[in-house]
Amino acid sequence: AQGPCGPWETQDPRCELGWRCSFSESYAPDLASAQSSVCTLQTSEVFLADVFQSHEEDDRKVRRREKNRVAAQRSRKKQTQKADKLHEEYESLEQENTSLKREIGKLTDEMKHLSEVLKDHEKICPLLHCTMNFMTIPRPDALASCLPR
Repeated sequence: AQGPCGPWETQDPRCELGWRCSFSESYAPDLASAQSSVCTLQTSEVFLADVFQSHEEDDRKVRRREKNRVAAQRSRKKQTQKADKLHEEYESLEQENTSLKREIGKLTDEMKHLSEVLKDHEKICPLLHCTMNFMTIPRPDALASCLPR
């Protein structure tokens, strides 16, 4: 229940309404004459201060919530941008990887082809079958002696 001066009051058996109201007993020494006791200006000031403080607290809560909401939005946006950037980097690396695999395949094929060409050439190369040693006998016609006639 709420007292005549606001919700912060507590019950007081001296008050006819059952609430603790601020009144000066020097003005009403006889409790019987205090039947129409009312809250003093001091109690009203406390009430206004409480209302003002409550309003300030509500404003602070609203500002804090708004600030938190904006910060959360900013954080989510930053997180999304980071994820997008990572995805783009992933796509780029996937393309580069595919390109490099393609190049490896081409180079492997070229190596196989060149190995076959070399094997075929080794079968018919006169220099590989020549019995003369070019290092020990330096003659101008040394190469000619190894060539087929």
